[in-house]
Amino acid sequence: MIPLRLLQSLYGPLRVCRESAITLWPATQLLFGRLEDDMTSMRKDMERTMQRVHQVDHLLAQDMERRAHPTTSSGDTDTKASTARKEAKENFQLTLDVRGFTPEELTVKTEGRRLIVSGKHDKRKEAENGGYFHEYREWRREAELPQDVSPEDILCSLSQDGQLRFQAPRLALPPAEETPIPINVTQSPGGGQQNPLETQNCNPEGGGGLDSS
Repeated sequence: MIPLRLLQSLYGPLRVCRESAITLWPATQLLFGRLEDDMTSMRKDMERTMQRVHQVDHLLAQDMERRAHPTTSSGDTDTKASTARKEAKENFQLTLDVRGFTPEELTVKTEGRRLIVSGKHDKRKEAENGGYFHEYREWRREAELPQDVSPEDILCSLSQDGQLRFQAPRLALPPAEETPIPINVTQSPGGGQQNPLETQNCNPEGGGGLDSS
């Protein structure tokens, strides 16, 4: 027969557990998140390593190509240098850096044999607080043209990177004529007598030489 105390405990009122249940899902999610981050970091490191390997391989291939064809590379360099010297000899070239100026803000002119380039930038911009922003700058350059360059033959062009280039063909000038310049012999300030040695040097064909006897 079952004791009365045991029956009371079996059929007693249910008690609600108010403590939070412990589960493994949040910890598992955190663990997998960290593992995913580690894998992503490792993958990025491997990609960077492979990029470096490809770069080194490309540089080695270029170096082997240069070593295999040293004459061709040197010949190309010499050809480019020779072409540049030939162009500089046949044409007048000048380049000026005019970044910060628009074509409308630049002025190019010649005065005699002087090439003059000037730029003027004057801009006002309203600010949000009701005021205005004033930007002003002025620039000027001058260059003396060579004698074998005609000012009328100069061509001017402006590139997109702000380089103002001038070019003109060189003229074939006749050779300069030789003009003899006479030498005037002056007497020494100490007395009016002239040194016999000077007389001999200045008048080698005259009769004023030293007596050999």
